[in-house]
Amino acid sequence: MRSTIFIMPANMIWAFSLLFIFALSACQAETPDYPEREVPKGVLDDKEQQAAGQTLFSQKCASCHGKPSEGRSARAQFFEPPAADFTETHYRQVDPSYLFWRIETGKTVEPYLSQGSVMPAWSPYLSSQQIWQLVAYLKSRSE
Repeated sequence: MRSTIFIMPANMIWAFSLLFIFALSACQAETPDYPEREVPKGVLDDKEQQAAGQTLFSQKCASCHGKPSEGRSARAQFFEPPAADFTETHYRQVDPSYLFWRIETGKTVEPYLSQGSVMPAWSPYLSSQQIWQLVAYLKSRSE
């Protein structure tokens, strides 16, 4: 019995290699390091804190992260990467410390800086309490 050896042309090897690399990189979501924070007791479930966060969201965030009925700007549809839609249910599972960190630092840290994020760092403009209020609202928004 004879065995047959199939020799793949170099351009096919190159194409399969690129395809493999792209597929592998797509599967590896980059999880940035962010500081753990202690969530102030009860803030996430406090309706008053959520309402304060909703007011801040309307004033500071809705033009990028809101729905059209909340004042979302037409320019937001062109953001790359796109602004997060916090009504998506997977945001229920997101660590509140991560949300705090993202609001606090915005695009000023990797991987967001090199990805072209346009989100500003809000720490110069919002207190820690206000950022936690936003986190409380965002978590409630995904329910």
